[in-house]
Amino acid sequence: MVHMSSYITSLYALLLICVWPLSEVNAQDARSYLYGTVVTDSGKEFTGFLRWGKEELFWHDLFNSNKEQSDQYKVNKEKESTGLWSRFEWDLSSIWKNKYSSSTHLFSCMFGDIKTLRLFRGDRVDLEMKNGTVLHLSGGSNDIGATIRLEDYELGVMKFKWSHIDEIRFFEAPAGAQPGYGSPLYAQVETRRNGTFTGYIKWDLDERSGEDILDGESRYRDEEIPFKNITSIEKDGNGSLVTLRSGKALYLDDSNDVDDGNRGIRVYVEDIGNIEISWRQFERITFQDDPGKAPAYSDFVEPAGLMAEVDTYDDGIHTGIIVFDMDEMWEIETLDGNDNDLEYQIPFKNISRIVPKNSAYSMVYLHRGEPLLLGDSQDVNNRNDGLLLFKTGTKKPMTIKWKDIADISFKP
Repeated sequence: MVHMSSYITSLYALLLICVWPLSEVNAQDARSYLYGTVVTDSGKEFTGFLRWGKEELFWHDLFNSNKEQSDQYKVNKEKESTGLWSRFEWDLSSIWKNKYSSSTHLFSCMFGDIKTLRLFRGDRVDLEMKNGTVLHLSGGSNDIGATIRLEDYELGVMKFKWSHIDEIRFFEAPAGAQPGYGSPLYAQVETRRNGTFTGYIKWDLDERSGEDILDGESRYRDEEIPFKNITSIEKDGNGSLVTLRSGKALYLDDSNDVDDGNRGIRVYVEDIGNIEISWRQFERITFQDDPGKAPAYSDFVEPAGLMAEVDTYDDGIHTGIIVFDMDEMWEIETLDGNDNDLEYQIPFKNISRIVPKNSAYSMVYLHRGEPLLLGDSQDVNNRNDGLLLFKTGTKKPMTIKWKDIADISFKP
């Protein structure tokens, strides 16, 4: 009897050891998913896991829109914002109107950087960052106007039309909450010319979780395969060879998931950002177990602004708070640039230096070490509108033309 009791106790302890790490991984998974409260136009509130249409699902997914050229766009203390810009009161839109009225100013950040979205008629939205600053945005992508899916623990999955929403408040999922979408897709992607990239995957810029479906036509029928059942996908002629976890291999075609209609594979790599790999560059993807490294909402800190030392060819070195390309003011915003058929969207917080090399390219140095030679984007070529630089104690900014810049070194 004592022996049996001891055996049961040991078995129970073993089960606890086995289960405990698994529950910890699940908890980390839950914190990486979009979560928040939707306030409808009738004043009702619903809270749960969120999904933007059938796409954005994680805090590291990108939210995209256009900045309004409006007198309302001000950087000041009216919202009790914090950071380097909180000491200034000036209107960025006046600079746009005077010099760059024909420019479209894009805004892009990760969902984890957003505190609140307030929706208005049409495609207008106010985005409040974690530091209290409000940006006035409109249109610019399918993120504006999307149907918002919310997973309510009692009512199941609910769908809200954009026009019926007043506000969306973001925050981290509570302990114990579990999303119904399966694990994030994590994989190694091999390219033709740019090596391999490993990180969190958006397949066809759409599918993101193990429960999402890969479509294609096999020799026998139309296939609908959950990504959680797939080991690898390899481009092969006009289709793809899909290998399942069971070892079975299927050749699929006639679907934009598996042929040249594919819009691309986006990889989120920690300390770099989002890298979009075109189908032409894609060779093979091998899926791996989620390592639990996807950022949680609490991993995104309040933005402060961009402080930099700018080395110019004719006027020496200047240090101050900058507006990059007369547009980007915050380290959560992204620098865009291409390398062959790879498109990079890199948050400025991950960049240590930018060195213009010629009229078409710039060398972008990351905090993690490696340099990237990027082109084919206004952020990194001679279409860049230059910088505004505010020195300490001054209200009037310096205007520095892109052609006069030798080096931009960002300061913490």
